[in-house]
Amino acid sequence: MENNTLSASAKAIDKATKNVKSFIESIVDAESFVETDVFLTGKSFDDAQEALGEGVVTGYATLGGNPVHIFAQNADVLKGSLSEAHANKIYKCMQRAIKAGTPLISVIDSCGARVGEGASVMEGYAKLIAGGFEIADEVPHICIVKGVAVGMMATFVAGADFVFMSKDAVMSVNSPMYLVSDAKSFPVDYKAKLGYKAYEGNTDLAQFVFNDAKDLAKQLQKLTSVLLSDEGDAKDDPNRVNPNLEKKISAKQRTEFIFDQKSIVEYCPEYATEVVCSLAKLNGISVGVIATEGDYISIEGLDKANSFVEKLEAYNIPLVTLVDSLGVNSTLEQEVKGFAKRTNALMKTIATSTIAKIGVAVGNAVGYAYSALMSKAVGFDYTLATSNAVVAPVGMQVSKVIATDQIKELKKTAKELEQKSDVDTDALAKAMAYFQKVMDNITIKGKSEEEVYAQMQSNPLVAAKDGYIDNVVEATNLRPYLASALMMVLGI
Repeated sequence: MENNTLSASAKAIDKATKNVKSFIESIVDAESFVETDVFLTGKSFDDAQEALGEGVVTGYATLGGNPVHIFAQNADVLKGSLSEAHANKIYKCMQRAIKAGTPLISVIDSCGARVGEGASVMEGYAKLIAGGFEIADEVPHICIVKGVAVGMMATFVAGADFVFMSKDAVMSVNSPMYLVSDAKSFPVDYKAKLGYKAYEGNTDLAQFVFNDAKDLAKQLQKLTSVLLSDEGDAKDDPNRVNPNLEKKISAKQRTEFIFDQKSIVEYCPEYATEVVCSLAKLNGISVGVIATEGDYISIEGLDKANSFVEKLEAYNIPLVTLVDSLGVNSTLEQEVKGFAKRTNALMKTIATSTIAKIGVAVGNAVGYAYSALMSKAVGFDYTLATSNAVVAPVGMQVSKVIATDQIKELKKTAKELEQKSDVDTDALAKAMAYFQKVMDNITIKGKSEEEVYAQMQSNPLVAAKDGYIDNVVEATNLRPYLASALMMVLGI
């Protein structure tokens, strides 16, 4: 009799969890998922329905060969609603991840709370969110918003290190109906209002989007290969050069040309697009890349870069910056709302981080962009500039300058650099040719001494002369130089 009861119970749970377990098994390594707390069963708040498996599946598996713990809310059981028992089951899985030192994968698909439980369900939510804080200090947390994340589950999602959101998902702290309903315009398209498309350009809360389980599995494999894999044999030649780096190209293209092929995972690609953040590999070593483009870094760009560097610090991943920006340009409204706090926050995050940092001026490295994203004073271990880069302060006010004296000093600097074994002679020759061109411009009618001085001072050789730039190189050769510099700063 007992065996029959057990068998019936197992069949009922298997049927109720079939879809969610199929999803889990499709994103982790084949035949690696092992379920825990299989028979835990609760009730709906009115005792009318059994919550088979408590509306959530928990267990452990491997992902790309790396062990992980995973939980997935089951929308097929009471719409994945959260109860105190549901929260306790998830919390137990989280604690197992911490104890084992493995990453946590969370799959969110819940309509909200079983409100009939009263204060106990609120305690359940608080327990999960507090558990998320514990996870953040101990192991990686990758969150997948598969369907619906409403109420405090949205708050839980916001605490994850990386968030994948389905193109069909909806997320909000308040009820979607409350937020977007309009008696005159039902039915409401909640996905358009609160789906990934609504989030992608407005916040860095959801960093990645996926179409289906197969697409998600591919992206997870790529992300975890950068986050979790040990340094291995490089699959791309570290000495590979690319002439396209000499051309006018986008920040995304520059990143693709420099770093290991097929290793790049872009972070929030549609948010603050003037700051391109990516996880990638360089000579088989995981790095985080911040590449700027366009004229100025926006307030959103500051937030995006700040959040990204915080994640690199948490994972102890080195930072490489590719700087091409005129700095920051705020509005009056932004200034009085605390724009300075944002600029300070990014510099503080970079300055106080303990990760290795390499900065490269690939275009304009002007004002704040230089100071925050590649200066020695903020903690960059090694800095490079391409021969055509501009390194200069903003709003330079100069008095009369004898340009010939500046040229003499730079020629002296060039002679000293030529004696170094690792100097890029082609880059040096180009830089000196640039100075000669500036010298020729002095005699042009209408060319002010201020303009001449600004041109001369913006050349990277000036910063190199003062010890702020370690080397001036040809853009074509950036990959070999960066690969070598990375190994040097990491002591490999």
